[in-house]
Amino acid sequence: MNLTDSVNLKRIHSLFIVEVPYGDLNWGPDPAHQRPGIYSDVQHWKKYRELDDYHLCGVYAKAGVPYRVEEIVYAPRNGEEVYLTLTRQVSDAVCNGLENGDALLLTGGYCKDAVGVCGGIQRAVGADKKIGIIYLDAHSDMSTPAVTHTGILGGMDMAVILGVDMAEWREAAGLKAPYDDSLVLLSDFREAETDDDGALEIIQSLKIQWLKTEEFEQASLWEKAVKKLADQVDAIYLHIDADILNHKHVPNAACVAEGGPSIGTVMRNIRTVMETGKVLVYGTYGFYFDTDIPGQDSLTLSGLRVVSAGLDSWKEMPGCFHTGE
Repeated sequence: MNLTDSVNLKRIHSLFIVEVPYGDLNWGPDPAHQRPGIYSDVQHWKKYRELDDYHLCGVYAKAGVPYRVEEIVYAPRNGEEVYLTLTRQVSDAVCNGLENGDALLLTGGYCKDAVGVCGGIQRAVGADKKIGIIYLDAHSDMSTPAVTHTGILGGMDMAVILGVDMAEWREAAGLKAPYDDSLVLLSDFREAETDDDGALEIIQSLKIQWLKTEEFEQASLWEKAVKKLADQVDAIYLHIDADILNHKHVPNAACVAEGGPSIGTVMRNIRTVMETGKVLVYGTYGFYFDTDIPGQDSLTLSGLRVVSAGLDSWKEMPGCFHTGE
């Protein structure tokens, strides 16, 4: 019997969208390891951006169910670092949406927001549930303040979620217990060839399942890996960072990696995950950058396609959790 035979699936009847309009450029620890602590500031990107086009094109309606949207509005908290406060707010929004019985989509954010998302999931369904993570990213996001040479906070979220480091961040998210690294499917992590900001050794010490680009591109191998994980868990958090895509699809992304799969392959593989019926939360990250680098229209189009591919194939979700903290 599968571990999840007791988890009933239900038709999705409503969608809750959490929009995070805050950037995180230059957030993080000192890469020279001289300044203590984590730097973060308020970067509310108010220009016309991908979120505006999502509304203009009506992409949220692709789910075919009633939906509501909540935009995170930063609310300072007693001198607390910005990244911790925003993490609490994302966690609260995710927890509230899931407790309401909604399928949950996060847009506009960056990978640092995954900490709040995973905290919100755990608060809503309980730390005893087996939550799998399917993490689509050119990077592992498993760096830590101790090993980083870039100081990029958005490259450390998985290390927090899996309990490797940064307990204060994990606590802000409401994560009482780290997620199980053996229930993580990572792809394509092609930056492993460059040590991925000191994270490669950490990855190799864990039980994460890693599918390289060539495996990700083979539909049968991807489907097999997804089904294996889905059979082991109560629910799935599906995470996609824009930089998993080939550079031609994300020309102005902040952390571009050479090579990578096509948009068609990524959309197909997202649909495969959604068709398991186990996805509880779908997080899409890094589809807008407030810089002078050209290419935002292409990045926005990729975001529209990725969100649409998920929503139009997301028909079922886990439905028998006893929610509440």
